[in-house]
Amino acid sequence: MDFKQVEAFVFVAKYKSFSRAAEKLLLSQPTVSTHINTLEENLGVKLFDRLSKEVVLTEAGQLFYPYAVDMMDLRERSHESIKEFLNEISGNLRIGTSTIIAEYILPEVIKNFKESYAKTYFNFTVNNSQTIIQRIADGILDLAIVTRKIPKKDLEYKLFMKDRIVLAVYPGHPLYKRDNVFVEEILKEDFIIREIGSGTRAAVEHSLKQKGYDFDSLNSSATFATTHAVIQAVKSGLGIAFASETALDNKSCASEVKSVPITDLVVEKNIYIVYNKRKSTKKLLKQFLSTLMAYEK
Repeated sequence: MDFKQVEAFVFVAKYKSFSRAAEKLLLSQPTVSTHINTLEENLGVKLFDRLSKEVVLTEAGQLFYPYAVDMMDLRERSHESIKEFLNEISGNLRIGTSTIIAEYILPEVIKNFKESYAKTYFNFTVNNSQTIIQRIADGILDLAIVTRKIPKKDLEYKLFMKDRIVLAVYPGHPLYKRDNVFVEEILKEDFIIREIGSGTRAAVEHSLKQKGYDFDSLNSSATFATTHAVIQAVKSGLGIAFASETALDNKSCASEVKSVPITDLVVEKNIYIVYNKRKSTKKLLKQFLSTLMAYEK
C-alpha cells in the first residue's frame, strides 16, 4: 500500500462518496476507485459497502480507519518536523468550529496570524459542537472551537471565552421596544430554534430546566442548523429566538434584530478550544493556540 491509497480511503470514509473524495483530492473518480480497489486487494478485505445513496465502511473498514488516519497524521508530522528543524512555521491547519466563531471572530485572528506566518493555510469545517468534537477525536481535524465540553480520550479543552445567550427580536414585534423581558412573557411566542447537538440549544435547555421550564414546550415554528440562519429567520419575522449576543452585536445585525436580555433567565455559554493532546507538539498548532489564547475578547 502507498500513501495515495490510504489518503483516498480516508477521504472516501470522511465524505461517504467517491465523487466528493475525488473532488477534494483534485483527482478523477476512476483514479480514486482504482486506489481503493488496489488497497482492498493488498489487504485482502472489502473496505466499503456501496449503497444507493452513500458509501459506508464495512466492519474491516471501521477497523482499518483509525490506523489510516494515524498514517496520514504521521506523514504530516514528519513534514512538520523537518520544517521545525528549518525553523519555519508553515503548513495546513484543519479547524472545526461553530458559525458564530467562524463568522465573527476567526477571520480577524487568522488575518493577523498570516501577517506573521504567510506560509500557512486554514481549512474550515463548520458544524455543531457534537459533530466537530467527534471529528477531533477521529483525527480528521487538528483543532476546534466549540460550545460544549464532551470528554473523550486524548482531548484537551481550554476555556477561550464566554458568550451570553439573549432573546433576538425583530422590529415590529411587541417585545422589540422592551429593555428586558421575563420568561413567562415569551413562552407562548413563536420560536426559531437550533438543532439537537447545538451548544446554544444545550445551554438554553439546561437553564430553562433549572428554572422548571421544558424546552420542548416552546412553540417552535422552525429549526435551523446555523446561527446565521436563525438570525435571518428572525429578520424575516418568522419568530423570535435564543441567540448569541456576540453574533447579535455584529454591525450587520444591529439595525434589524435587537438583543433583549431575559431578566430571570441568565444563559451563558462557555466557548472552548479543543485539540488532541497527541498533536499538541506540532509547531504550527502550538503557535496558533498561543495566538488564540492571547486574543482580546
